[in-house]
Amino acid sequence: MLQFGVFDLTLGEIMVWFANEWVVGGILIITGILAAAWLLENITDPIPLLGTIFDILVKIGTFVGFFVGILDILVGYVVFQTQPGGAIVAGVLILAGFALVMRVLSKFPLAFVFAIAASLFVTFTLYGLLIPYVNTAYVGEYIVQITSLKWMAVIAAILFFFFYGLFGLIINIVALIGKIFSSTPLLVIIGLAAIAVGIITIAAPGLLNLVIPWPAPTIT
Repeated sequence: MLQFGVFDLTLGEIMVWFANEWVVGGILIITGILAAAWLLENITDPIPLLGTIFDILVKIGTFVGFFVGILDILVGYVVFQTQPGGAIVAGVLILAGFALVMRVLSKFPLAFVFAIAASLFVTFTLYGLLIPYVNTAYVGEYIVQITSLKWMAVIAAILFFFFYGLFGLIINIVALIGKIFSSTPLLVIIGLAAIAVGIITIAAPGLLNLVIPWPAPTIT
């Protein structure tokens, strides 16, 4: 059997790896730097090397931060599950992760994108369910018409407006919340908080009620 290293790990094994104060603290600090890069860039601007580094982080941080944000949410879940008293650490991870993810997603018309994806999925699913019956007596001729490009396009359009109306308001509310949390001033505050919590997690985990060694996480 082919082995692909890290890709062969189970979810449980991955979660165990994240259940470590050094790993969690490091992720928090990296997250904080990405979130507060705008402020750090301005502070370090007179210093040639550091100023250049943070200038680059500001430019690529949005897209890198999207994936780091997803990681934050995963690690926040691990902390929440394994550390009953670690609510502050888990909360900062999930909040920072949400802010970084929404910094990218808030740039897109989420309701529009979701409605297109949902309508296309349902349309192709319907097509797959109907196409085997095109040669069936009595109903076959109707199915041929329904599965034609013209009627599939009509069905997709109807479904698009249905999903856009049904979920558009909810998604737009989430997007609005995301824009607030991903705004530069709030993102900087979240970033500085993540850096501070990350340093404390590594240096003095007891202050954040973290149990050392970490209990093993379980998949629920």
